[in-house]
Amino acid sequence: MAVVSTKVASVLKLTMKTGIDINGKDVFVTKSLGNIRVNAVDEDIFVIGQAISKLKTYPLVGMDRQDQNSLVME
Repeated sequence: MAVVSTKVASVLKLTMKTGIDINGKDVFVTKSLGNIRVNAVDEDIFVIGQAISKLKTYPLVGMDRQDQNSLVME
């Protein structure tokens, strides 16, 4: 029995530093962008993320792509 994994959804998450709290620790916010084509190339998604971050007030400190997969047993 083999298990087949099929990508069904992708989300781009942009993490931005919004400031420092009263204890001196960095504060971050994450914005999620859904409806990313599952067959989109990582480099293209990265370029889009950078372009979107330039429109934001806070500096971009991280970018993640999260894929959701469906598992089916053959």
